Amino acid sequence: MSAFSVVLAPAAESDLEEAFHWYEGRDAAAANAFRIEAFEAIDQLAADPMRWRTDATGNRRRLLKRFPYSIWFEVRAETVTVLAVAHHRRQPGYWRR
Repeated sequence: MSAFSVVLAPAAESDLEEAFHWYEGRDAAAANAFRIEAFEAIDQLAADPMRWRTDATGNRRRLLKRFPYSIWFEVRAETVTVLAVAHHRRQPGYWRR
């Protein structure tokens, strides 16, 4: 059993769906690979979310390895909330608004 529970904010769910559909429109295999990597990375946050450093606002970021996306999240008590799955070329911090 994981020490932390992981919750996806609605905006993060939307980010994942949008990215998946973008890749799907170009290459089904890439879309599937993106989905697998993103969800494995999110699932792994439950084990040790503190291993990723905080930024100035207290949020943490985990980079995907094969895709230009970061998973932005916060940790409060026993809950990890994924705030955004942000493309690296998108305006930084867009999800904080």
